[in-house]
Amino acid sequence: MALVAGTELGHYQIQSKLGEGGMGEVYLALDEKLGRKVALKVLPAELASNQDRMRRFTQEAKAAAALNHPNIAHIYDVGEHDGTSFIAMEYVDGYTLRQLIHDRHTDLAKLLRWLQHVAEGLAKAHAAGIVHRDLKPDNIMVTREGHAKILDFGLAKLIMSEPPALAGGLNAEGHPSAHADGSDKAEVATALMQQHSTPGAVLGTVGYMSPEQAQGKVNEIDHRSDVFSFGCILYEAITGRKAFEGKDTIDSLNKIIREQPEAIATLAPNAPADLQRLVRRCLAKDPEERYQTIKDVALEIKDVRRDLQNAGGINTTVPPSRTSIAQSVASHSSLESQAAVTSLSPAATSTHPSSAEYLATQIGRHKKGILMGLAVVAVALIAAIYLFSKFASRGRPTSSGQMKISRLVTGIKGVSHASISPDGKYVAYAVSQKETVSLHLRQVSTGSDREIVAPVANANISGTVFSPDSELVYYNFRHRDSSPLGALYQVPVIGGREPKKMFDHLQGIISFAPDGKRFAFFREFSKTGDSAVLIGSLDGGEPQTVAKRTGNDYYLGVPAWSPDGSRIVCPVGTDTGGTKFSLVEIPAQGGSEKPITSFNWYGDVQRPVWLKDGSGLVVNGKERPTSPYQIWRVSYPAGEVTRVTNDLTEYGSSSFGLTADSSTIMTLVTERSSRIWLAGPGSTAGEATQLTDGKADGEFGISWTPDGRIVYVTKTGDNPDIWIMNRDGSAKRQLTANEDAESYIDASPDGRYIVYASAPPGGNDQILRMNIDGTNVISLARGDYYHWLPRVSPDSKWVVFGSFKSGAPRLWKVSIDGGEPLQVTDLAFGAAGFLPDGTKLYGEYFDDQINPPRWRGSIVTFDTGQLVKVFNLPDGATRGLLPDEKTMIYNAKKSDADNLWSQPIDGGEPKQLTKFLSETIFNFARSRDGKQFAIARGTSSSDIILIKDFQ
Repeated sequence: MALVAGTELGHYQIQSKLGEGGMGEVYLALDEKLGRKVALKVLPAELASNQDRMRRFTQEAKAAAALNHPNIAHIYDVGEHDGTSFIAMEYVDGYTLRQLIHDRHTDLAKLLRWLQHVAEGLAKAHAAGIVHRDLKPDNIMVTREGHAKILDFGLAKLIMSEPPALAGGLNAEGHPSAHADGSDKAEVATALMQQHSTPGAVLGTVGYMSPEQAQGKVNEIDHRSDVFSFGCILYEAITGRKAFEGKDTIDSLNKIIREQPEAIATLAPNAPADLQRLVRRCLAKDPEERYQTIKDVALEIKDVRRDLQNAGGINTTVPPSRTSIAQSVASHSSLESQAAVTSLSPAATSTHPSSAEYLATQIGRHKKGILMGLAVVAVALIAAIYLFSKFASRGRPTSSGQMKISRLVTGIKGVSHASISPDGKYVAYAVSQKETVSLHLRQVSTGSDREIVAPVANANISGTVFSPDSELVYYNFRHRDSSPLGALYQVPVIGGREPKKMFDHLQGIISFAPDGKRFAFFREFSKTGDSAVLIGSLDGGEPQTVAKRTGNDYYLGVPAWSPDGSRIVCPVGTDTGGTKFSLVEIPAQGGSEKPITSFNWYGDVQRPVWLKDGSGLVVNGKERPTSPYQIWRVSYPAGEVTRVTNDLTEYGSSSFGLTADSSTIMTLVTERSSRIWLAGPGSTAGEATQLTDGKADGEFGISWTPDGRIVYVTKTGDNPDIWIMNRDGSAKRQLTANEDAESYIDASPDGRYIVYASAPPGGNDQILRMNIDGTNVISLARGDYYHWLPRVSPDSKWVVFGSFKSGAPRLWKVSIDGGEPLQVTDLAFGAAGFLPDGTKLYGEYFDDQINPPRWRGSIVTFDTGQLVKVFNLPDGATRGLLPDEKTMIYNAKKSDADNLWSQPIDGGEPKQLTKFLSETIFNFARSRDGKQFAIARGTSSSDIILIKDFQ
């Protein structure tokens, strides 16, 4: 009997019926404890006594609850009330994929994007040993915000569990066969039941079952069965028709087992050949002939989407982003207050070294090294989050060639700092896993991979490059507890010997002269902020400075030595009139620099490389700070800039290279997502509650109001804006909506204001204050210089923030009512937060009185800026806060999972506060009462690709 509205099941109140299936009925219900809507799956009373059904019911709950992925609907609770068993799960408000295909006639571009994400969600389940076994368009929902969700792991089977009893199926004549005991255990028997095309219908659906399911070969069902079902869905998305639709159920099952679907070319002749091939392989009758992993299917779809975009077949771009994400160039301190920002190291993003290290090792990327360092890893932070537009709208030409893109390295965690040998035979790359870093070499022709530098703990590799003869790999390596600068090491591509140290005090990676003996690099001097281009030699000797920049102008990235050896092209930046980046050339023998193009990028430029004939360069850079890295060509000497890529993918940063014959670009592509979760100390993944479902929620700012609401930065359109929501994720409301990029938010303790950094297009961050409802915005510090990480004092009277107003990273304060900012301390501070009594600040400062000099945690007085205490940061800490003068709470990655930790600042064993088993913590904030954390966490993935025919 259907439950009526108002019925209470524990603390859940039924509101309406959503659907039903072989496993039970699904209702929209209200969770009265948390005040949120949930989908409640209820097992009918007449089936509750069936032990087999109860086993499946419990199995679904356990299997699905163990999964944690943005494209899988989450399980909240399993319960029983007055003999009625139920599961409370995420309520997804949107449309089923069936509705989107058949009712709304959604275009293929969007369907492919959603199906790629579905495949990625399935890959997560399969990696956990879980098979869905009931994939169909009705079990895939797309939220109104455009996020795909897999529902109902109702037939989920733990692959390693005890094999079930043999099930019946269709016999050789195509008729149903039963179990010897006559029991109703066959999945095909359930498929013969009346089908319900509604979300929540379960137990295998005719038309989407695999051949092994249709024949009742239960022992042969594994993740490849999901691959077949996914192929059926993909076929339907392309053609608008089911792959296997017969006159009746028996006919449909026979078609699945014995027949091929009508050719896609007949029904959709414009479908790309690669997409047709992909579907054919998914629908192979023999599981051994299908794709062996759904991850491979996801990658294939991604490649098809990119090819269609490059060919103009699919347009998924949006109007140009005109924002400036100053948060990506701001504070890198591990010690940050309630709304800590991400500060991943470009050396090895998966190891999360502290930003103190970042400030010391990457300060040369910007006059404001503490700021611009994050631009290297903004690739990882912003990938797939900040979409950007058709460059044609700017009136500049784009490449019209048909590029060929292939993946070389996929599915390996912690890949970074890749380079390609000049002869195109090898790619070298760093791998950071389980708190170690190693160097790998991949042979392009065979795909074989070997480790040429063994894993080293507590260390970083921050750049790789091949010698001009392709025989040697050079890389920048350093131990995190040693000098803040790295050293240049050399290792043969064939391995066989220990790496050889070549050169000390290196910030990034070098660029070789054609002779293979000299090399160029850039260096920044932390005390003065000046930067220089230097030339060194493998024969030894002191490097010689060939060019220098001071004041608001600086060198960054990796220089590029011209093919004839006469000049060096360098990425440069300036903060005069708003921050922008371009390219200049410098005579190799020294002399004045000269611009080679009038074009400016308004986000970071990284690693230019020359074309073999000297007719130009290829470079990866950002049209806007909020844009992903794209690839550009700059002609020489004319300086004309054209687009090579024009899509939503993130290409490279420092992982960028070109073969000597200019035929192949090598780069890294990255995708990333972040959601906000609510967790208490000791929370596991199953106990934490997901509050948001966006793509960039909380990464660039998160804070708590005194009344327990959460303020956060996210991006639903083109620009990062500030939103607010209740503690349970309800009542989400947008507070800012403009062309500026908001970041580094902090709610005042009196509940009246939100202070934040905001950058207009092409400009510097300013510190703003607005009312808690988003009204009455005023400026507290203008954007003449970069400002970052504002924090409100406990008495709500002052705001402290970082700034380069004095020419170096320093700490400043201003009245919350406005006025002239005052410098707090002469110490070089990366970030700061208030201790509870308001008389002291904590943060990071550069300690040059120790050997080696490095950034350390510190406490200073608020009134005078006097140094009170200095302490070393915990290993692996990336951002943190001090709830008192004795303890630091921080996040760090251990065993490839990020968690929150607590540790005495004077030393001692760390205490683990959360128990997540996967994913990365990008940001977190502690509630005012100290009982809960709002955590921005999610996933990121990086693959090395090769691009041919790009000219």
